[in-house]
Amino acid sequence: MASQKLVRCEIRRPDSTGDATVRYVPLEIFGLWEFLMRTKHRFDVTQTVASLWIDVNESPEAAYGENQYERVTEVELLRYSDRDGMFSRVNRYFPTSDYPALKELLLRHYEGASDPTAPQLQIKERQGIWIRRDPRA
Repeated sequence: MASQKLVRCEIRRPDSTGDATVRYVPLEIFGLWEFLMRTKHRFDVTQTVASLWIDVNESPEAAYGENQYERVTEVELLRYSDRDGMFSRVNRYFPTSDYPALKELLLRHYEGASDPTAPQLQIKERQGIWIRRDPRA
């Protein structure tokens, strides 16, 4: 079964009056990601909880009630770097309901992403679920 350890958190600018937005970040890079979000982008990062993301093609939702998981889309970018002379893989996870807007934001960070049919950039998407856990557990 394909799975990934993800941290679910909420981000918000300190001066914002709007709602926080949800992000899912691989556990292995969460510390670095959180540092960059706080220091470079000036976001508050709160409500952090780690759990598993599971590919829905494995039918894991059958084992959980609707209130026990959140739908999360994995996007995998495989992009060719002329500078490095090789491909690199980038995986990101987004709330499925917010995915179209967040995908556009993500692609703005990558050279050549304005043309998704370009051979130097390949995009794959997978639907999955993030298993809810009690943050104190």
